[in-house]
Amino acid sequence: MSTERHEELADRAERAVRARAGERGPCSCEELLEHLFEFLDSELDEDQDARLRRHAAECPTCTAAADAEQHIRELVRRSCAEVAPSSLRLRVRSQLSVLRVTRTTMTWTAD
Repeated sequence: MSTERHEELADRAERAVRARAGERGPCSCEELLEHLFEFLDSELDEDQDARLRRHAAECPTCTAAADAEQHIRELVRRSCAEVAPSSLRLRVRSQLSVLRVTRTTMTWTAD
């Protein structure tokens, strides 16, 4: 996540805290972990996002969990961007063609 994005989220969280001070108690580790994906995807309302962000900033365990999930997402993102070599794609297409012909022939002879 970019520094700009972190600053934007921190500002948003600070505004939410000021606007809604006292509405809800502090966040627990269980709550953060329950909403970890929504938290990382910025899909929470401002109040809940601010509460979880404060907790994550103060809790090394939750910070580690969020960092680990971000790392996994980055690995998946990089892995999904790779393109199979053309020789592999050609072999797969050839095998699919053979399977289609075989299946069609077997279905046709069975009738």
